[in-house]
Amino acid sequence: MSTVMRERNSSADSGGRREQWEQTADQHFDTIPQLSERFARGKVYLVGAGPGDPRLITLKGLDCLRAADVVIYDRLISPLLLEEASSHATRVFAGKEPGCHSMKQEQINALLITYALQGCLVVRLKGGDPFLFGRGGEEALALADAGISFEVVPGVSSAIAVPAYAGIPVTHRDHASSVTIVTGHEQQSQASAGVKWEQFAQMEGTLVIMMGVESLGHISQRLLTGGLAPSTPAAVIQQGTVPQQKVVSGSVENIAERARAAGIKSPAVIVIGAVVALSDPLAWFHTAGLAEIGIGEAERFQA
Repeated sequence: MSTVMRERNSSADSGGRREQWEQTADQHFDTIPQLSERFARGKVYLVGAGPGDPRLITLKGLDCLRAADVVIYDRLISPLLLEEASSHATRVFAGKEPGCHSMKQEQINALLITYALQGCLVVRLKGGDPFLFGRGGEEALALADAGISFEVVPGVSSAIAVPAYAGIPVTHRDHASSVTIVTGHEQQSQASAGVKWEQFAQMEGTLVIMMGVESLGHISQRLLTGGLAPSTPAAVIQQGTVPQQKVVSGSVENIAERARAAGIKSPAVIVIGAVVALSDPLAWFHTAGLAEIGIGEAERFQA
């Protein structure tokens, strides 16, 4: 394999390049190139980029990224991954964060379809896995309804990888034979009654909550109301798998207050269950240890 990704020399350089790549949805609809058609129609790859560390993308995902004519990417995608795309590829930022969406989901769906109809090979690059709370299912349905060819390239999910980087195995024969993954960001609609947290309190095994930091106090209280033991181990992992990773642990009774005191923000993964107690003996990921395997500024690595 050839050498891939390298660290940028400065954060300013990173910000400058990203600003050059980003345009509004309307600008992209107006400036889509009239390419000579390599395909009668284009194709869309819904690619999972993994949980944060750019080296955790799959080989197939990296191949798709390098072949792309257009890359439509989310907020948490590493700039190093974007550099793997061709210098001629169009890059479109479609990131979302609480209370601030650069594009509505309907606009993203339309953009995927529009580029594909122009004969482009399109990569929709999403953090984690596209089919786990990534709206990949919604985008795939829109493509199918429009008659657009697509493939799903699964990614390493943050629900599993981030706890692992904190020394927490989500299953263990002596502690948990099941794991439940649930979103803490509830959609408010007539079709959705919301998450029944009290029912999860009665389930054995590990509970992994995605996108739940802002609601952690509310979630914890409802789990306690449902009968979950106050002493049940709990942890919150912010920015897992990258050097900025931060872990706060405690119990269901005090984890919200501890996370608040530590200034934990999104993106973060919450883990609740007996396996959290293994994090101390199994902790292996230390920022200081990265230099030992040759991952430093301007260091190149292979994929």
